[in-house]
Amino acid sequence: MKPEVAMKHFSIWKKIAACVLFLNIVFTAFTTELLTPAPSAGDLTMRGMSFGPSLNIGPGSKIFNGGSLSLLADYDNRQMLSMILQDKDGTLVVIDGGWDIDAAHLTEVLRSKGGHVSGWFITHPHSDHVGALVQILKNPDSQITIDHIYYSLADLSWYEKVEPSRNDMVHSLISAFAALPAEKLRTVQKDQEIQLGQIKAKVLNDPYLLDATSVNNSSVAYKFFLNNVSILVLGDMGPEAGELLAAQRSAEDLKSDIVQMSHHGQYGVNKEVYAMIKPQIALWPCPLWLWNNDNGGGIGSGDWKTLETRKWMEELGVKVNYSIKDGDQIIY
Repeated sequence: MKPEVAMKHFSIWKKIAACVLFLNIVFTAFTTELLTPAPSAGDLTMRGMSFGPSLNIGPGSKIFNGGSLSLLADYDNRQMLSMILQDKDGTLVVIDGGWDIDAAHLTEVLRSKGGHVSGWFITHPHSDHVGALVQILKNPDSQITIDHIYYSLADLSWYEKVEPSRNDMVHSLISAFAALPAEKLRTVQKDQEIQLGQIKAKVLNDPYLLDATSVNNSSVAYKFFLNNVSILVLGDMGPEAGELLAAQRSAEDLKSDIVQMSHHGQYGVNKEVYAMIKPQIALWPCPLWLWNNDNGGGIGSGDWKTLETRKWMEELGVKVNYSIKDGDQIIY
């Protein structure tokens, strides 16, 4: 080969090598250590990072090993809590359920999963949490069967005293319960553990009967385990109940991989409680207006505390947030 031809070939190979090196640098620069929710299905995808022992996942992995967590969206742009856990064998657990107008969507989702609920857990008897359950119990055509309902309520007289303007739902819930066989109703108590298929639930407190935001603060907190992933449900606990929970439980009791943001992410438990929980994933049962603290005048125009709470979670290192403002949120 002539020298000039050889030099030409060498120059071409140098350019190819330089191009490969450049592409490698660019690819490395954009492979960040961030964990974000996949927008289409709510799966967790990850690049170059692990959650820790219980959430050690890689690209394409499923943290629930065939199970799922569904945080359902509201029907009418309202805050509410409706959550479904399903293990890989099909066992279904429901937490709260949302407003009465959310019953249709919840029913549709449960039917798509077989329609048989092993355990329905109630945090507290507000309309945006148990309205859908009451509707389903009153509807003989719902095609939803429920083995057991788990709850802890105060005496009816207490609700009438602390929230007389909102106790209609308590009466409706008790009335719906009265129509059920007694064996379906299970009153829970602090430290009780319940095993349903491969889903375990631990009751963290008895209702706190406080004077401030009374029924919200009476929420029962549950710690669920699905495929060794822990999910802490706080219901609508406020700062006062959060302080009592933190004082009565150890850091190990509260530490959880996933947390449901208390009181829809605004004026719930304090930052110190979330610091004890140390979640990797936050579930926000709030619509867009509440997510942005928007009373109609733009972001930050309302008097809700959501923006402050969002800042807390960022400071605590939470990198994955699921909100019903984006529709049904499903983690596999």
